[in-house]
Amino acid sequence: MSSDPLPPEDDGAWPAERPAAARTAGLAGSSPAEPWPRRPRRLATAVVDELVDRLVRGEIPAGATLPTEPLLCQTFGVSRTVVREAVKSLESMRLVRVQQGQGTTVRHLGDWDLFNPTVLSAVIRHDAELAILEDLVDVRSALEAQMAGQAAQRADQRQRELLTERMALLEQEVGDPARYLRADVDFHDAVMQASGNRLGRAMIHTLQMEAYRSLRYVGDPTAAEMRLSNVAHRAVHDAVLAGDAEAAQDAMREHIIGSWHRRRPASDAPR
Repeated sequence: MSSDPLPPEDDGAWPAERPAAARTAGLAGSSPAEPWPRRPRRLATAVVDELVDRLVRGEIPAGATLPTEPLLCQTFGVSRTVVREAVKSLESMRLVRVQQGQGTTVRHLGDWDLFNPTVLSAVIRHDAELAILEDLVDVRSALEAQMAGQAAQRADQRQRELLTERMALLEQEVGDPARYLRADVDFHDAVMQASGNRLGRAMIHTLQMEAYRSLRYVGDPTAAEMRLSNVAHRAVHDAVLAGDAEAAQDAMREHIIGSWHRRRPASDAPR
């Protein structure tokens, strides 16, 4: 089924491009939604992406039961095999609980696997209060501060040279937000590499991969804001090279928290 060619007359519209009432009828109401205008090549993945988005939007609240297999098949125009594969994926993401004889129940937000990129991406996308981004900043400030201290204690000569190169690139890219963001990511990664903390580095990468897709997280910094951020980057750089673990931790923590407070959308009040 997944290898079927797309019909040439297909306009390529996705479910999200249809009116909200048409998209949600098969899940929130008693009648099935209209079939998808086209059948994506990887059907189960497409169904999972759409269901995750709808669950995160709250179309089916926590504790409610997911629609039956036949209704999901009709809604998405796919087979039972595809629906079952999709539901298994939702279960592995801890979005739903499958119980024999009781159907498939939507789990509460606190149970969701937020390290799963599909789940995290949807939560960030629909997080009007920025709560998940606030959590991300808290995690980053704690983990990256610790890793900056470890880098100060463990960095070898090549890692110190790399950090200096990345610092120079940050200063060079001031004025170009896109290139500066890339240089910023590379600078932080150089610190994490030097720390030797492989698990911490992997966790930060996983969390930031989706967060950096959100303009609300990265902001649109001015040249003045980039130069101000580089003052903080320089403090981290100098502390690591000096082997001062405590100063490196403090500098990294203050940098991450301070940078977020400066770029946090003004329309959303801090929690």
